[in-house]
Amino acid sequence: MARRKRYTGEPVLTAAEVAQWCREHIDDLQRSLVENIIVPGVTQMCEAETGAAIRTAEYVEDWPQDRLGNALDVGQVRAVSSVTVLRAGADPIPVEGFELEVDQRVGRLVFAGGRPPGHLRIEYVAGVDLDAYPSVRTWLLLQAGTLYQQREALVTGTIVSELPLKFLGSMLAEIAVPPRF
Repeated sequence: MARRKRYTGEPVLTAAEVAQWCREHIDDLQRSLVENIIVPGVTQMCEAETGAAIRTAEYVEDWPQDRLGNALDVGQVRAVSSVTVLRAGADPIPVEGFELEVDQRVGRLVFAGGRPPGHLRIEYVAGVDLDAYPSVRTWLLLQAGTLYQQREALVTGTIVSELPLKFLGSMLAEIAVPPRF
C-alpha cells in the first residue's frame, strides 16, 4: 500500500473559489475554516472515494518479492522518482530500465528486462490535473459548499439531505482507480 510522504502541490481549491461557489463575499467567508478544515477534508474525501491522488504529493510504495502485477496503488501518477531494491542490513540498489505507463486511471511500472528480484521501493509523484477533469473540481466545490453552508447542522447532527449519489459518482468516474483483487 502506498504512503503519502508529503503534499507538494497547492491546495486544490482556494477560499475565493469556495466563496464564489457559495455566493459569499470573500471578506465574509470564514477563511481559516475553509483553508484549514474544509478544503483538506474534501480533498481527503475525494482521494478516499477514488483511490486517486487529488492534490499533488510524493508517495512511497513497497512491493514484496512475491507481488504480482505492475500497477501502482495510487491513481493519477505523474512521474516515478526512483525504484530501488531493498536489502536487509545493506544499502538499497537503484534500479534502472523502467518506464511509467499511464492511462486515464492507473499508472503501471514496466521493467525492460522483467521485474527485478527482491523487495522494491518505488517513490513517485501523483496528482490529478483538474483542468483535464473539470467534473472533479465541481465535485470538490459541491462538497466544500455543502460543508461550509451546512456546518452548524453537521456539527449538531441534524439530518441534511444528500446530493444524489449517482450524480456525484459520475463526476469522479473518469479518475476512479478500479478495484483490484
